[in-house]
Amino acid sequence: MNRTIFPIKAMIIVSVAVSFSSCLVSSRSSVDVFNKEEYANTVSIKTIRVPMLITKPAIKNYLRFEEDVPREITGLMRGLKKIRVTLAHTINPKLINDFRISISRLSGEEWLSVHNGSQWILLKGDQNNLGAIKRIRVAVSLPEASQLVYVNMKCNLTTRQLSQLINFAMHSEEGKKFLKEQVKD
Repeated sequence: MNRTIFPIKAMIIVSVAVSFSSCLVSSRSSVDVFNKEEYANTVSIKTIRVPMLITKPAIKNYLRFEEDVPREITGLMRGLKKIRVTLAHTINPKLINDFRISISRLSGEEWLSVHNGSQWILLKGDQNNLGAIKRIRVAVSLPEASQLVYVNMKCNLTTRQLSQLINFAMHSEEGKKFLKEQVKD
C-alpha cells in the first residue's frame, strides 16, 4: 500500500512545483524601452508571470460574488491563456514619453485609448486570420504616482467578447469615475 502512495505523492508535489514555477518575478521586461541603458538608473522594474492554474479559479470566484458582474464576463476567463504583468517605477519624464511611443508602435489594433490629463490607458489586440484575438496588450501610465504598467495576455477571445469586457469595465463604478474625471479636464 505504501509503495503506491509514494509515487502518487511525488507526482502531486512535482505538478504543484511546476505550476508554481510559472509564477516568476523578474527584474527584466519584454518592453524594450525599459531595458535601454540610458534608463538603467532611473527605473525599477518588476515583471510577474501569473500562474493561470491558480488565477483563473480565483478570478472566477471573485466575479461570481460581485453583484454587478454578468455571467458572460465570468465565462471570459476561459479564454485567458497566459498573463505577464510589468510594473515600472520611474520619475524620468522622458522614459514615460518613450514608453507611450513604444506601446503605440506595437502591432495590433487599438481597441481602447483613454486619456485623462497625463494619465492614459491603451488596449491593443492582435487577431488571427479568423478574427479571433490571440494577444491583448494593456498599457497604463500614472505619471503622478511615477508608475507605468504593461500587461501582456495570450488569449483566445472573439471580438464580441473583448467588446463586452471593455464595455463592462467602462460602465463599472471605477470606469464611471475615470470617465467623469476625464470630462472635467
